[in-house]
Amino acid sequence: MILLDLPDEMLLLIAENLDDARHISSFAQVTKRTYILLRSTLYKFDIQQKGASALLWAIQRNRSGMVEMMLQQYKYNVNAIYNSNTPLICAVLHKFTAVVDVLLADPEVDVNFQNKSGYCALWWAAFKGCTHIVQQLLKRDDIQVNLADREDRRTPLSVAVMQGHLEIVQDHLLKSKQVDVNTRDRNNHTPIFHALARQDRKMTGILLGNEKLDLSCQDRTGRSPLIYSLYTHEPDLTRMLLGHPRPHVDLRDRNDRTALWHAVQLQNGGLTQLLLENGADINAQDIGGMSPIHISITMGKPSILQMLLEYSCQGYATFSPHANHGIGDEIPLLCLAAYWGKRRVVQFLINHGWDVNEVNAEQRTPLHLAVEEGHYSVVRVLLNQPQINLHAQDQQASTALHEAAEGGHLPVVNLLLAKPSININIKDTYGATPLWWATRCRNDGVAARLLAEPNVDVNAIGHHLRRPGYMDRSTSLHHAVQARAIGIIRQLLAVTNLNPNVTDHLKRTPLGWAAMEGDVQTVELLLTRSDVLVNTGGGEQTPLWLAATGSHTQVVDRLVQCPGIDINKGWGPYQTPLLAAIIKGHSNVAMPLLACGEQLDTNAETYEKESALSLAARQGDLQVVDSILQNGRTNNHNIVDNRGRTALWWAAYSGKTTVVERLLWDDHVLVNVKDDEGIDAMAAARMQDHSDIVSLLAQRSGHRQDSIASVV
Repeated sequence: MILLDLPDEMLLLIAENLDDARHISSFAQVTKRTYILLRSTLYKFDIQQKGASALLWAIQRNRSGMVEMMLQQYKYNVNAIYNSNTPLICAVLHKFTAVVDVLLADPEVDVNFQNKSGYCALWWAAFKGCTHIVQQLLKRDDIQVNLADREDRRTPLSVAVMQGHLEIVQDHLLKSKQVDVNTRDRNNHTPIFHALARQDRKMTGILLGNEKLDLSCQDRTGRSPLIYSLYTHEPDLTRMLLGHPRPHVDLRDRNDRTALWHAVQLQNGGLTQLLLENGADINAQDIGGMSPIHISITMGKPSILQMLLEYSCQGYATFSPHANHGIGDEIPLLCLAAYWGKRRVVQFLINHGWDVNEVNAEQRTPLHLAVEEGHYSVVRVLLNQPQINLHAQDQQASTALHEAAEGGHLPVVNLLLAKPSININIKDTYGATPLWWATRCRNDGVAARLLAEPNVDVNAIGHHLRRPGYMDRSTSLHHAVQARAIGIIRQLLAVTNLNPNVTDHLKRTPLGWAAMEGDVQTVELLLTRSDVLVNTGGGEQTPLWLAATGSHTQVVDRLVQCPGIDINKGWGPYQTPLLAAIIKGHSNVAMPLLACGEQLDTNAETYEKESALSLAARQGDLQVVDSILQNGRTNNHNIVDNRGRTALWWAAYSGKTTVVERLLWDDHVLVNVKDDEGIDAMAAARMQDHSDIVSLLAQRSGHRQDSIASVV
């Protein structure tokens, strides 16, 4: 029997039992009769099993008739979701106007549905420029015109402006009573910002014509539409905004900068003039205290500065050339121009009667500031003014030459020294001269130039506060020695009236510093001066003591050769160079000192009554111990410290076996001397578990009872 000969009821039953839409579709397409008969079965299967995918298929192919049939006859869900979109959004995405009209005719359609990204039908229609669809959607009473997407928070109006769809904005969206012309996106940009970003004058004009437009809105950086327009570099846009009844000319960004401030920074004279004509506040300062006038100076454009000054003179006297610029928080203009090195602006201000010696709050003149930054061309302009004060001093009594020397600006120093009246030895609050600052900051070129001047003061002692409670007290020779600036040292030593023996805040002379650093070359150079002292006062650190403490053998060897040197002189109440070397464990220094013969006092003691022999024994320095025992100048090998302990006691206690053996070889060394606590050398060794030393002492103790008895 042929399948198609079956009655309709049987064919429908067969189709309803098929489990695949493709099979039903193939069956329906066999003949015209089967298509008409089985089409409803296919649609029912699609609705039940496929989520109404056939409706999506019809929409994607712009089959408006089929869509209408599916909705009306087969009751497809008009709001079914496909990949997060409804049929209406799909139709708008494809810009199928006829399909959209069919969908909108369905009373159940949700025109405000937003997909997972937050895009609704109106959003896509506005974005794609579908004027008819926008118009149809806006006719709906339930349409929400301000639905924003989720990522950028942009509304249909925002995206229409961004895409430049003028007709949609002007004739449709803005005519909707519900539309918010000031809605903000993620960056706080309203539609007017997007129009400005496109440099779209027509769109900007349309938005400006809306009575609800608010130009006081600010983006995330605090910029208003007026400020934003300046950076489009389209003056016409700025003019259009200024033509608005409420342009908010002096609205400030998050740095307190106004539109005028930004226009000046952009060096746009035309926009600056335009803003001034619209009443922009010329005195508005940003968070750094910089006004538009100040910014014009830093940009170095005299024409804009002149424009601003002309407006400022209408009612603000602070910027007058005759104002007292040393008072208040205002930054004097000439000072600012000099600091930034703006030669043309400096010349402009001087030509307009500015006081070349005006001062800022720190009493610093334009010359101070230009010199500090090394602005050679500005310094030249200032020095060419007859009324310039070369010796003006700031709050620290510093002059321009001080600043140049400290900054190491040699060309500027040469300009200043070319002035016949310049005082090269003037001192600041710290007692420092320009030369002192040059050497302290290790500006050798400047120092050499100053030293070439006649009668330069080389003995100035600076008392600069390095940090709280720590006052520097040094000379240029100290600085040169510390920096190992051999050339500067030679120049200083060549000055006859140099005092090479000044001590600094650490009680060190320049020779002491060189000795402490182990700088043999500098030590040799300093010793070429006959007036350099190798023996300092009682409270000062002697060069030999410093060299011995630092284990600088070559320096020690050189210093002990100096005629008249006191090799036993320590630092105040502290130990001699020999004792210091032994305490530090510097046997390489102690041995040359011990070789000095009768000059050396080997019996000197520390403040704890420790002798050189006792210290060396305690350190385990066999070479030094042997040398002391052999030289024959030690008064008593059994001398005790302030706790009654001998050299042998300390060697035994410290476990210095070889030293104990060496001491025991000496017949003058007593074994059984007890300290103030009644402990002898053997007991001390036993306390520390030095069994080998205990054995040594026990062996020798029995053979030396007669010697011990005779001493007692």
